[in-house]
Amino acid sequence: MATTLEQARTYVRTASGIDVVAGLWVFLSPFILGFSSITGALWNNLIVGAAIIIFSATNAAGSGYKRAWPSWINVVLGIWLILSPFIIGFATLNRPLWNNIILGAVVVVLALISGASTPSSADDAI
Repeated sequence: MATTLEQARTYVRTASGIDVVAGLWVFLSPFILGFSSITGALWNNLIVGAAIIIFSATNAAGSGYKRAWPSWINVVLGIWLILSPFIIGFATLNRPLWNNIILGAVVVVLALISGASTPSSADDAI
């Protein structure tokens, strides 16, 4: 194993903790950036933001660093954030478009770090 268990725990918890903050921003951004009147963007960010918070907090808390699956779900959620303005139809609006693209990339990178740092076997996770 390339990293010690303590290093893995630190990497996973740090990346997941920052991802919680990113998820919180995704959740609150329609109100802060003023696009809460765009129904598709609002509900997308509320649901995806809440999911990112839940899955990231799962990894950051207790022995969550031993499970990689929440990180891989967050990778998918981050990719969805990047694509959602084009799929849902708010890509012509700069604030929600760039908010979701940037935050989606941040979530993907942090989730990849967290997932890749998770111990690879049950023996490593003890």
